[in-house]
Amino acid sequence: MSQQRCQVRDSRYVVPASRTGTMKTMIPFRLSLAALMLLSTAAGAATQHYQATLESSRWQVEAAHDHCALVHEIPRFGRARFEQRSGRRLQFILQADLAPVDGREARIVSVPPQWKYGSSERELGQVRLVQGKTPLRMPRQQALRLYYELEQGMAPAFLYQDWADGRDRMEVRLSPVRFREALPDFVACTRKLVYLDFEPVGEKTVYFTTDSARLSRATRRVLEKLARDYRSGSRLRIVLGGHADARGDEDYNLALSKRRATRVARYLVSRGVPRKAIESRFFGETFPADPDDDPEAWARNRRVTVWLAEK
Repeated sequence: MSQQRCQVRDSRYVVPASRTGTMKTMIPFRLSLAALMLLSTAAGAATQHYQATLESSRWQVEAAHDHCALVHEIPRFGRARFEQRSGRRLQFILQADLAPVDGREARIVSVPPQWKYGSSERELGQVRLVQGKTPLRMPRQQALRLYYELEQGMAPAFLYQDWADGRDRMEVRLSPVRFREALPDFVACTRKLVYLDFEPVGEKTVYFTTDSARLSRATRRVLEKLARDYRSGSRLRIVLGGHADARGDEDYNLALSKRRATRVARYLVSRGVPRKAIESRFFGETFPADPDDDPEAWARNRRVTVWLAEK
């Protein structure tokens, strides 16, 4: 922590002639006492640092069929995650082992490494930390800013007052050490996820029997509710994603996924949703919801995902 200085101006008293010399000696004493009190208060403030050491810093890839994450452990604090889920955009998540009990405003600065002589800290903005074990989620644009800073060897840091009485400053810093080493595996993982060029605000999934695009009674109930909600005044658009399981010919599965998405779209139109509000996409056997090769996995993969998005 940088040394804090307290300056006390020299105040000159004009003491009436009737006062004794005792008063003159008390005034400097009072000023000195005030200065000591200020100095003791400043000395009581501290900065608590949370950062992985050079030796312990790691960025590890967490790969699953429905999400990819780049995870960084922050000793004594928690962890940081760059996470992308299937059909979702990249986000940054800060997790705390000890859940904060109230909210805090935090500054974000990007700290240069020691070998970057002449470089200075960069202000990246402010965020609101909230209660709970996930005090911060940052959307794609802000997450990419942190991602790029780390890629350049910078160390983004979150600065805020402590969760207790606010006397101490907290600094939670992300280490760039070994960040770039993990990127190839992380990027390769994200290529296997469903990519959407929009941010869904809602999502439903309906399922089909083997080699069929017929709508079951359960599927019709889900679609009826979607159509009813839309007719009540929704300003959203509907994007459909058709899928098939991995059995059979690849081209046949692509055509089957298209038939399923088309059947869902027609049903929604028949229930009052404007055709222009619906967009259909189809993915065949790619992007499975479950990568296993068994009847349960096949059943989860025979589906149409219904995404709701802003127009």
